[in-house]
Amino acid sequence: MVAGCGTGGDDDEGGAAQTQAAAEQSEQAAEPGQEGEQSADGPDTSDIPDPVAEVNGTEISRDEFLSVFENQYQQMSMQAQMSGQPVDEAQLKELTTDGLIGTELLTQEAGTRGIEVSDEEIQAELAVFAERNQVSTDEFVEAMGGQGLDREAVLDQIDKQLRVQKLIIDEYGVFEATDAEVQAAYEQVAQQQAMSGGGAAGGGGLPPLEQVRGQVEEQVRAEKEAGAMEELSQKLRADADVTVHI
Repeated sequence: MVAGCGTGGDDDEGGAAQTQAAAEQSEQAAEPGQEGEQSADGPDTSDIPDPVAEVNGTEISRDEFLSVFENQYQQMSMQAQMSGQPVDEAQLKELTTDGLIGTELLTQEAGTRGIEVSDEEIQAELAVFAERNQVSTDEFVEAMGGQGLDREAVLDQIDKQLRVQKLIIDEYGVFEATDAEVQAAYEQVAQQQAMSGGGAAGGGGLPPLEQVRGQVEEQVRAEKEAGAMEELSQKLRADADVTVHI
């Protein structure tokens, strides 16, 4: 679901890791509803105000911020355990705030353009999220409750995501993945896996490209869409009335 554009890393390394997950046909921690380890102390959120920011008169609440921030913190804590580097909480707070502002700007722009989403589309997307996590829709919503989201909030997040997706198509058209881009993404993952000891020598290795081409193509398109979201949100922010309190 939309967790704030530009949040959590849209760089090449992050994209490659997501491509590897797709190639191995497994959903990683970036998907909502999955659990992750968190440090015993947890992040310091005592300084988070309410609201965190205002975007053209619309408030981004402390609760909305914490829902995204704490989920991102869990993911980065797992990475920190492997790298030995502590989580930069100040940077993560800034990224989370900027991401939520970007998402709000995109949602507002979708409304300005008259982009609508039906209840049927929302329910269909909810079913997709549930299937990815191998649970029923009710179980998925219940799991999201652990992140502070009730059913209404989950459906609202899905509604925002679909509106933003339609906005990006309206602005840029439908993104396609070329053969060269798919090959490059696959080779990048293979190289990273070999460097980490997960290649053929380690008894692992990726399936042949033709077996996972669909997943890799989907990830390449997703990365292009993420870049477009970031680009458009920055363009909208230049003319927006944004106040940040954090």
